[in-house]
Amino acid sequence: MGLEPIGDDWWARAFIHTIGVDGTRDRAVTAGPGPDDGPEYSPDGEWIYLNTERFATTPGHAQIARMKPDGTQFEQLTFDERVNWFPHLSPSGERAVYLSFPTGTVGHPADLNVELRLVESGEWGRSRTIVELYGGQGTINVNSWSPDGTRFAFVDYPLRD
Repeated sequence: MGLEPIGDDWWARAFIHTIGVDGTRDRAVTAGPGPDDGPEYSPDGEWIYLNTERFATTPGHAQIARMKPDGTQFEQLTFDERVNWFPHLSPSGERAVYLSFPTGTVGHPADLNVELRLVESGEWGRSRTIVELYGGQGTINVNSWSPDGTRFAFVDYPLRD
């Protein structure tokens, strides 16, 4: 079950495309229902990891999923009440980190108390919070693992008075 685009809501029509490094062969690999965002290839190129609302019954309730690069074998990886975004795999593929927003968050806004969660050895159901911070949009929009996969960088926003 997923959500259908509503009216002129451009966000509800956010889909994943692949394109050749030469700029040719633009191909949509998702087409809804619900928005798909934050794609990233696994280090071996076998999977694309992303956040999606395709499994949601509540607008904005994104979860982490993966699919084959041709759009097949689409599968949900996180199953919780929080809103999960931006999965980033370490260079070895043995770890992943993602941004987890509070329940009820719509989109990926800035200026919220959020969590960074770590997944080890593909155990998505056993992720653990490794840092709670004030952040959101911009905290880990791009993969920022160190080349050896032992550290990653993120943005923490200072609290405003």
